[in-house]
Amino acid sequence: MSQPPALRPDSRAALGTDHTGDTQSVRSGRSLVSTGSQGTRHPELTESGLNSSIVETVNARFENGKVVSSSVTGEVALAYNPTDFPSSSNTETIRLEQFSSLEKVAPNPAFITSVLEREGEYTVSLAHLAKTQVAFKYQLKPDPTATGSSQAPLLITLASRLEATQASIILSYTLHPAFNPHGRDAIALSNLTLALTLEGARATGCQSKPVGTFARDRNLLYWHLGDVTLKPGDTPGKLLARFATDSEASAGNVEAKWEIAGGDAQMLGSGLAVSVQSSTTHPHPHQPGGNGADPFADDDNGAAAAGSGLVGVWKGVRGAKRLVGGVYMAK
Repeated sequence: MSQPPALRPDSRAALGTDHTGDTQSVRSGRSLVSTGSQGTRHPELTESGLNSSIVETVNARFENGKVVSSSVTGEVALAYNPTDFPSSSNTETIRLEQFSSLEKVAPNPAFITSVLEREGEYTVSLAHLAKTQVAFKYQLKPDPTATGSSQAPLLITLASRLEATQASIILSYTLHPAFNPHGRDAIALSNLTLALTLEGARATGCQSKPVGTFARDRNLLYWHLGDVTLKPGDTPGKLLARFATDSEASAGNVEAKWEIAGGDAQMLGSGLAVSVQSSTTHPHPHQPGGNGADPFADDDNGAAAAGSGLVGVWKGVRGAKRLVGGVYMAK
């Protein structure tokens, strides 16, 4: 298949406590809203042999509690750490599992080569993988549901009351009822941060419950909630904000940052994984001791390697996976 161009992924205090952010808080707020423009961070992969890291970024926009657009992009990074035994080859053949779920895929041409007529299979030059390197960027096919809501785990809604010199906003968050938890009773989000921005007026002060951090010069209030567990049917979490304004505000919007890692991440998302082909010697049907192909075998890899006397066996590559919120906004 032809290679497409690289992808470019777009508390305890009661209401009434006034608070403003210091310089550090302002920097924190800026880092939140600019995270989407930063590169994906992969861990250093240190296990022996070939390792993979998969990070999938979920982008979603909500209006009035409904998903109006969503997409998932991803990166696969690889690293190769030689074992105690010298390798007999400086390349490996890998396969992207669930390849049919991808709408676009961009291999790194510096060390990835497509295997002709074998969709989803690639040759990897191990010499380039002394440290973790991005091997693929991809985009999933659009969600088959009309709204795309099954791709977005976190549902965010806003309720606002806008007055001449005051704006009161209730921010609710919960597990999206259309999100597929793949049999899990709960979904654990890590590093959940919600940032609320007031539009159309300048905020001169802010009260919130629980207390968040107010960056006055940016009309930005944010809450770092940390680790949050979402369960189907649970009462939504609520965050309250009241801004004092110099005129009537026009609207507010919220941006969310979150991660899903560990076992949950392995089950959720696209299901994309990396497998590596190992070969074992098998007698050729015309060589001594060869009795011809096994009529009961259903291994396509064996058929592909029959002429060489090798049978390919696919094994999962050890690695890590994360799902993260990218451009994840509601209004």
